[in-house]
Formats: sequence, C-alpha cells, structure tokens
Amino acid sequence: MTDQFDADAVIVGSGFGGAVAAARLAQAGFSVIVLERGRRWNPGEFPRRPRLDDGWLWEVDRGLFDIRWLDTMGSVQAAGWGGGSLAYANVFARPFEGAQDERWPAHLRRGRLDPYYDLAAHMMGVAPVGEDPRDGRPPPRTELMERLLAGTDKSEATVRPNLAVTFGDPDTWRTNLHGAERRGCAFVGECVIGCNHGAKNTLDHTYLAAAERAGAEAVTDAQVDRVEPWGSGYRVSASTPSDPEAAHRTWTAPRVVLAAGAVATNELLLRSRDLHRTLPGLSDALGRGFSGNGDFLTFAELRGEREDMTTGPTITTSTVLDVPEGGRPVWYQVQDGAFPPPLHALLDALLPARRVRGWWRRRVRRTRPRQRFTVLAMGYDSGQGRLRLDGKGRATLAWRNRWQRRLYRSQVRVGPAVAKLLDARLYNPFTWSVMRRTVTVHALGGVRPGPDAAAAVVDEAGEVHGYPGLYIMDGSVLPAATGVNPSATILATAEQAIETVIRRSGRPGWRAPEWDSVTAAEVPEDAASRSQSRLRIATEGDGVVFRERMATRRRAPVSVVLKLEATIPGMDPFLADEAHTVLMRGRIDVEGLATRAEVSGTLSLFPRGRSEAMSYALGFEDDEGRSWRLTGAKTVRSRNPVALLTGLTNLRSEITPVDAGTVERQRFTVVIGAIDLLRLGMSISGQGFTFARRTRAAARFAAFFADAALRRPAARR
Repeated sequence: MTDQFDADAVIVGSGFGGAVAAARLAQAGFSVIVLERGRRWNPGEFPRRPRLDDGWLWEVDRGLFDIRWLDTMGSVQAAGWGGGSLAYANVFARPFEGAQDERWPAHLRRGRLDPYYDLAAHMMGVAPVGEDPRDGRPPPRTELMERLLAGTDKSEATVRPNLAVTFGDPDTWRTNLHGAERRGCAFVGECVIGCNHGAKNTLDHTYLAAAERAGAEAVTDAQVDRVEPWGSGYRVSASTPSDPEAAHRTWTAPRVVLAAGAVATNELLLRSRDLHRTLPGLSDALGRGFSGNGDFLTFAELRGEREDMTTGPTITTSTVLDVPEGGRPVWYQVQDGAFPPPLHALLDALLPARRVRGWWRRRVRRTRPRQRFTVLAMGYDSGQGRLRLDGKGRATLAWRNRWQRRLYRSQVRVGPAVAKLLDARLYNPFTWSVMRRTVTVHALGGVRPGPDAAAAVVDEAGEVHGYPGLYIMDGSVLPAATGVNPSATILATAEQAIETVIRRSGRPGWRAPEWDSVTAAEVPEDAASRSQSRLRIATEGDGVVFRERMATRRRAPVSVVLKLEATIPGMDPFLADEAHTVLMRGRIDVEGLATRAEVSGTLSLFPRGRSEAMSYALGFEDDEGRSWRLTGAKTVRSRNPVALLTGLTNLRSEITPVDAGTVERQRFTVVIGAIDLLRLGMSISGQGFTFARRTRAAARFAAFFADAALRRPAARR
C-alpha cells in the first residue's frame, strides 16, 4: 500500500482528536504522517514579553493564539504541535448524561463512552489540584471558591475537577508513561499561555509522544488547504505558513483524518464542497449545529487587601449549576480562572493611557493585578449556529443570541451574586458589554454524526458519508454543547472512533496497548451534577421560609417555648405533595428537661385527606442526651373567624421519649401569641434567584394557605 501512497494515513491537525488517531494508528502498525500548521513549543519557549511579536498571535508571527472573528462570535484556538492542549486550562471533565438531550446519539453517551474516558484519563495523567509545594496549602483562589457556597443548599455544587497536570516536586524531572520528561507543577498560574515549567500534560508529551515512539512522522509548518480524491484514496495539499512563497506540498494516503478543530475542519470541508468542488457530495448538513459550548467570561477584581489570586493551575474548581430559567432548567458550570501576570502585562502595554490607568488602579480603586481572576461559565447553548463561507472563502457564522437567551440571562445574573459573596467588582469584556458578541474557546459541531447523508455528515466512526477512508475526529463531530470543558469528550470520542476504524481495517479485536493498565477514574463532577439535579427538582417553583414562636401559657403546669424556622424548598413539589410537607428546625426549651435544645422535623400543612389542619413531628435531645419525640396537631373546629384563628394558633402537643422502654410523656398546648402571629406573617419570604421569583413564591404560598384555611372542612368533635 505504501508503494502507491505516501503513508497508510495522513492526519490533519495535532489537537485532541488528531493526537489520538495518530497514536492508535501508529500503535496498530500503520504508517502515519501528522500535518500541523504550527511549530513545536518546548518549555521556556512560550511567549512572555509584553509585545505582540513575541509569539503571541498566529496572524503576527505564527504565534500561539489564533483569534478568528466569525462575524457573530469570536473563536480562540491554539496553533502548534499539540493543538489546543498547549493553551487550554487542563480540565478533564465528563458531561452529565442527565442533561444531554436527544441530539446525543447512543454511541456518544456516557454508557458507551465511559471506558474510553477512563482510557483517555490514563493517557493524560489526570488528578485534581492539591497543595502548593511552596506553602503546603491549596491556592487561595481555590479556597475562596470552595468557601463561596459553603453552608448553603448548593454546598455540594463545587468540586475540584481532574486536571491534566503533573503534580509533585516542581524541581525534579521524571519520565511519564509515554517516555516524556515532566516535573511537578510550580503553581505559577500560566497554563493558558503555555507551560514554560514542564508540568502540563499536553498532547505533545502524551498521545503525540506515544505516536512518535510508534513511528508516526510529524510534519510542522504545514497548513492544509485542499483535500481531494486521489486513486483509491486522497491527496492532501498544504502551504507553508513560515514561507508563503514556498511551493505547495502534497501527501497521499488511503485514509485521511481531519482533526484541525471545529472551525478549521468545517472551513476546509466547505471549501472542498463549495469552492474547490473536490468533495461535491458532502452532506447538506455540513456546517449546521455549530455551538460555542455556552462559553461566557467575566472578570473579577477583589476589593481590599487580599491574597494572590494568580497562583495554582489556571482552573482549580468547578461549580455545577442546574437552575430554572424561563420555566425550564438551565445547566451550566462556573469555574475560577487565573489571569496570568504576563498576559496582564501584555494588555497593559497595548491599551492606551497606561500611566493614567495605573494611577487610577493604585490611588482610586486600590487594587493590585494579582487580585484579579476570571469567572468562566459554560453550558448547554442552543447549538443552532451555521457555518458558511464568505466571499473570500473563509468561515463565517450565522448565530443569534436570542436562541440561548435563557442561558445567557442566567449566566449574566451569576456575576452580581458572585460579586456580593466575594466582595469583588465583576465586569464583562467589551466584546459582550459593547458588541454583544460572545467569544468561545470551545468551538464544537458542524459535522453531525448519523446513519445517512440526508441529515448527517459522518457515521459512528467519523467516516464521511459518500467518501470512504475520509474521517473527521475533533470537536466538530460533537452534536451539541457538552456543558463542561469538552477536551475529555473529544478524546473519548476519538478513542472509540479510531478503535472502530482499525478493526474495520482487517484487525478485528484490536485494543489500545494501555488498556490493561487502565482503572476507572474518579468523576468529581458527577456527584455535583446529581446533587444539583436533585436540588433543582426539590426547589422548582422556588421556596418559602417563615418563622414561628409558640409557648405555653403562663399558668401551664410545664413551661415550653418552641422557636422554629420553616422551609419549603420548592412550591411545585410542595403543592404536589399530599402531605404538604414543610421542613422545620429550631430550638426548644422544656422546663426541667431541655434548655435551648436543637429540634428538627416536619410539619404537614393542611394535608389532603386528613382532619387536622397542621401536624408536627419533631425530635430533640434533652440536657442529659436522651432523645425525645414531639408530636402535635392544630385542628380547626369551625370556620367561624374566632374558631379558625384559635385552631390555627393552638398546637396540642405531647413529648415522649424515643426509648420505647420508658413510659414517660408530657402533654401541653403551645400557643402563637398576638405579637408572635404578627412576626410570623412578616417573616414569610420567598426564596429565589430574582426578586420577581421570590415575590411569586411568597404569593403562591399565601394563596395556598388562605385557600386551604378557608375551604378546609371543620373537624368533627
């Protein structure tokens, strides 16, 4: 076969999908050529000086970052041997299957992909952030974010995600499982501008290292601009970015894998179909279903004297949110992000009025650059974008913000809440505040998978319909936003796809050689997603809180005072519950038995099918540590106003020991006095993310209470 072709497979792009394809094909014995437009970046070579010609921009000097304006959205990707892994934030996260919709076919769901996620996690060497080796504590930014929701009903929402970073001694080099030299993270917070320290587990030190060890040939400085059928295979043509005047080079192979990233791959295929007409049979679905993965960026600036927010890996925490918006759930996650000092220095040098800005920051705002960080959000956007070619043959995007107004609205609301909790200023980049344009670093979609060309571009293995031997293996084959950082899903999808390709090529039963060493990896985001899913269901319709105080009358045989806070997490489940259960907790004083003891339990408020108006079931411990049960009921004997008020404010109760062997009990009646009744009414408050939602929840509760109290049949005497 190689007598006719240059190689068994040519791979375009060395990012997450291309790196997997290169490693597995080479390990399976195929001859492989990987074409990459960018350069090799070694530790110490990434840009740091505050000048654009230091290697920052692709358009300036073939630098690290390629920024594309797709008319209605900006896209940022990295260029170099290792693709997006050179400048991503290392997060290895899996989407929560409970939030995926019908656009996700079975072969891309967690049930099928989880083993391949585990394989990819093993290859990338993932682990959550730990302690800074310099001071033995987590980064201050990590601690700040973990404290943010502590003590709230969302305390389980924040986790430390797995990161493709080598942790440990930052001064000692050691060989990883792919034969590449790595050393422990130095916590300098510069992951997204290229790791000069050598701790980041980028693709050039993982999958691509494995590919080259197995014989794959790397060709850098090769920007592919044309793919066409050639005999029983394909010919790939490329220019040389470092020397635009150099002659085009070509390579041929029976298999070609396109993995240049969602924007570049779609652009190359659209040109091949509509401009060069070398692949005229490509599906009409090409370019449809583009997603920015719901990316949204906000800058945070802490007030006062605070710790250094730039230390640690770029992202150290993920907070999963599942909230109602517009009557439907909205899923997204919020992550902390270090703002690297070299990037701040670059922007400071480029923006006008540098001295004035410095004076304003020091004298007026009294902040320091190291007190800044970013708040990154990503979620399930509509995925309804469409890529086309403009008059110059470059990709342009049809996108409407109204398609994801619920997501954007909810994400924007997070800013003020976070600002208040952190005592920080939060502000959006001008691309959103002025231009109303989002910027994505996670471009996805456009090459939808499916069984035929009528509605899809590729099959389950990423093979293009109508063009055998032509494959797509990058983020463009994901049919919708992942709602999390998508690199792990691209890796797992490519692992599954390339395994199928190799097995179809006369090697049935082939498996990646690392499988025997793979163990199930921890998935910290799953627990957070499940907890927030349960919380959203429990709080649908928003909640209500009120406080009540009841006490025995002055001449009662025993003095009892009960102070309770009642919580209804969500009005929807509360109204659907026949018992109308309310959560209760507070303090109880029982003369001679318990002093300010903690008490908790439930209240059934106007339960359906029962005679009592309210039924309490509470528990507490006395001063000696014995457990007691308090039960009681409020009963309405008549709808006469006086009888109704008496019935709703008098709780006939008894307390009994939980120990069944003890025959002790005390009966008494506690009453809500006039002042306490007024306080109870004033304490009713709705619980929701906005004032309108809080008001609506409180109004629904008031309407329910009034209707139930006035319509409830009187209990029989």
